[in-house]
Amino acid sequence: MNTHYLFCVHMTIQRYHPVLIFFHWFIFLLVVLALASIELKAQFIKGSPPRELCKTIHGYLGQLILISVVLRLFAKYYFGNPPSISANRVMTLLRKVMHTLLYCLLLTLPILGVIFLQAGNKPVDWLGWELPNLIQSNPAVKKTFKAAHEWLGNALYYVIGLHAFSAIWQHFVLKNDTLQRMLYRHSSLSE
Repeated sequence: MNTHYLFCVHMTIQRYHPVLIFFHWFIFLLVVLALASIELKAQFIKGSPPRELCKTIHGYLGQLILISVVLRLFAKYYFGNPPSISANRVMTLLRKVMHTLLYCLLLTLPILGVIFLQAGNKPVDWLGWELPNLIQSNPAVKKTFKAAHEWLGNALYYVIGLHAFSAIWQHFVLKNDTLQRMLYRHSSLSE
């Protein structure tokens, strides 16, 4: 197998590049863990060590999500996407809107988290380093940005569900390869 084929700039096969597949599923795992950690937080009393640990884990996972999404966007630009399966303009538009919405949510949520923490006069560690304050302490700003973070976090559940439903629907009802293109298979490299 030619290794140049694996890392060419624009692949001509019908599957996503393995780097894009990796980031897709890695980001999915990070999001599941981030959502689970914040849901678990609610099970503990306010100020307790387990609750604080859940919040810390959630924050670090948010940082990893932000970094991973940025890296995936660079990889997407570099490797490109395979051609669209659907010739239907409406389906193609809906796919683009869904992906854009997912990227916007995944980029916005960690930034909102930093803003509401700093507005609440809490230090924010960025992968072990304390971020300089980007915003002055302000309870009203904290409340607004925390509410936005929570609302968009809840919206993310629905967007991910719709995204997964769409892939499953296309696989089982439309019987196209949308889902298969995001699954890494060694044999796919020889297509």
